[in-house]
Amino acid sequence: MNVHSKSEADKDDKRRQIFDAALDLFWEGGFHAAPMAKLAQHAGIPVGTIYRHFESKEELIHALYTDIKARRIEATLAGYDPALSLRQRFDRLWRNGMEYCVTHPLEFRFAEQYAHSPYLRDAAKSIQSEIAEDLVHFYAEGYREGIFKTLPPEIITSLISGPMNALAARAISGACKIDEARIQEVITPAGTPSPAEPDPPPPHSRRNLTCNMPNSAIPASSFPVSASAP
Repeated sequence: MNVHSKSEADKDDKRRQIFDAALDLFWEGGFHAAPMAKLAQHAGIPVGTIYRHFESKEELIHALYTDIKARRIEATLAGYDPALSLRQRFDRLWRNGMEYCVTHPLEFRFAEQYAHSPYLRDAAKSIQSEIAEDLVHFYAEGYREGIFKTLPPEIITSLISGPMNALAARAISGACKIDEARIQEVITPAGTPSPAEPDPPPPHSRRNLTCNMPNSAIPASSFPVSASAP
């Protein structure tokens, strides 16, 4: 590793250290309860080090959100195969998205805080409005086949992520625990034979959990399954 590469790696490591400390403090008391001095103390670094990476707490919050958003998109698209049917690709995206949420509770909670805060209004400093290219093609195929109404991808994404986030929040809080059978019930329309399953996530990353709520109380994904669905 040359000097430049080592310097960049050190910079990335320091940013990650700051992000991790911020996630802890934001989880405990929200954005306003984490001044830069307290954040530096929690990270075990001088406060000046934080300011060498971020000019303000607002810039730090935007950068953290951007980082989490990119990681969630990457995780959601893991194993995505355009050659699979639309239904199989939906299953993969839904499973991956839910898996990321419930296995990254700090990141999930932060993104929810950000989404309901004034910070989201500053679209120029976030990637909220960006849609991954694979998802754009996925939606376009759904439009052509008459499965999706011709809503903008941003709206369809919101219709999907809203119910998913609500279910993930309940799972993280312990109000609802989900297992593979329950996931299959949520994503498969009644009376529809299950398609060939994509490869499941690695065993170490999955949770063997059970949900005690009745089917009618489980928020289903808003991804359309018929031509009349939104």
